[in-house]
Amino acid sequence: MGLLGWVAASCAPAVDKPPAASAESSRIPVESYFPLTDQSQWNYRVQDLVRNLTYQTKVRVYGRQYVDAVRREGIAVEERYSNFGFGGPFVLEEQEPIVYFRENGYLNRVLLTYQAGKIVAASGSGDRQYLPEILTHGASWDSNTEAFRVGDLGFKVSFRHAVAVERETVNVPAGSFADCIRVDTSSTEGPDSGYRPGEELKFYYADWYAPGVGLVLTRQWDDAAHQRERARIELLTYSIMPAAGYPAKDRPTIDD
Repeated sequence: MGLLGWVAASCAPAVDKPPAASAESSRIPVESYFPLTDQSQWNYRVQDLVRNLTYQTKVRVYGRQYVDAVRREGIAVEERYSNFGFGGPFVLEEQEPIVYFRENGYLNRVLLTYQAGKIVAASGSGDRQYLPEILTHGASWDSNTEAFRVGDLGFKVSFRHAVAVERETVNVPAGSFADCIRVDTSSTEGPDSGYRPGEELKFYYADWYAPGVGLVLTRQWDDAAHQRERARIELLTYSIMPAAGYPAKDRPTIDD
């Protein structure tokens, strides 16, 4: 989920919530709001409000592939991160290959890594049950991620998700996006995961997805009341390719 800090009030994303019409009866295929078509690209600004750091993330889809590291076929995606902090931008980029696949009614993803020029499974397994194949208003589900797992070392993060099909309009640097759906998530690393004995470390997230575009905004908070914002991800530019491989229409695109 995301990270951030701001530039000017005029740049802060706005979320308008018009009255929802028959949202409860909506059944939306996940690909309508999370397209993973070959060569599609997204460019995000990621702001860490706690450390006052800004990153840029570029996401590109490389199409359906068989991935030996996880012994399955899926949709290959690569994310690239650049730091734009006090000394940035830094030349060095971090690359993270990912494979998405469908299983048991969910879109799942596994995080991979590069070692000696080969793609291997990362020590953190990824996000199983990332999104339901069918998005419906009020749908909720649990998922777990084992982060930095090596043998018996590492920790498990538990997530609780809920879908809100409220047809919101979200304004971010890439533009204004109508009919967005929101996925609300809370995460915990379990008892004694906080900063003091017996404290449980919890975070709260909201992700907004636009039809035919994908993720346009993520916000993260330290508290359930959403008063202490920790991070934010905003869509800057994007280029969505239809299945045939040609641009659907003119949109701001990511520079190679």
